[in-house]
Formats: sequence, structure tokens, C-alpha cells
Amino acid sequence: MKKIYTTLILLIILIIALFFIFNNKDENVLPEPTAEVYLKPLKCDLNNKKCDIVFEDKKLEFEINPKPILPMQPVIFSIKGLENFNYKNLSLEFYGLDMDMGIIKAKLKKDNDNTFSSKIVLSACVLDKMRYRFEILNNNEKTGIYIDFDIKM
Repeated sequence: MKKIYTTLILLIILIIALFFIFNNKDENVLPEPTAEVYLKPLKCDLNNKKCDIVFEDKKLEFEINPKPILPMQPVIFSIKGLENFNYKNLSLEFYGLDMDMGIIKAKLKKDNDNTFSSKIVLSACVLDKMRYRFEILNNNEKTGIYIDFDIKM
């Protein structure tokens, strides 16, 4: 008799557990990943204008041309103010923040007016909006200088 009660109780517990596992599946589904879900708005939008940051009490000015930034189209990334630092061999890394798009490296060339620039092509993405980061390197080591920007597909 005890075996019947024990089996009956275990069967009821199993049925209740299965009910809770399979009943509300839709409530446990995460939203489709999009930039709007995970990313906070930027303080400055390189798609519209030049953006300034202050690093170690020195002003740096970032710009991308042409505007707006489009995927799979060449753009020129430029930065002013790096001459105020004691950097010798500057380069650029850029990569996606909300999706792994790989790390792209490019050399920064100094122009006559102390502007450092590089011509790059940003990859396309399946998301409606993709956030990238440009990070400045000196002798292939991160300097701590970077700027984030969005591309709308």
C-alpha cells in the first residue's frame, strides 16, 4: 500500500513539474537581439558631427567622412589632438561592441595639420543598428583613447 501512495505522489509531482516547464514557454523567451535593446544612447553621434573627448586633460576631436556612416563603404576616420601626447607609432583598432565582427587594424597617418587619419571599410551586420568602437593604439598597445559610434543598416 505504501508503494502505491509513494508512486502516486511522485506521479502527481512529475505532472505538476511538467506543467510548469512546458506551460509558459513564451514568457521565458528573450527578445530578438537588437542594438536598441542593449545599447544606451551615445553622448555624441559621429554620423552627424565631429565629436570631442577629453583624455588626460587634453582635448581630442574625432571625425568620420562622409556622413552618414554606411556599411561596406570607404570612410576616412580622423582624429586631432594626438600630437599633445608622446606617441610614436599610432594605429587604430575597430570592432563591434554588440556583436563579434572581428578586430580590424589600420595604421594612422599624420597629415600636415597634425591630423591623424585612416581610410577604412566597416562591415555590414544583420542587426538594424550596430555599435562599433575605434580604439587608438601606440606600438600595438592600447592607449585608453577610444570612441564609440553607431551604423544604421
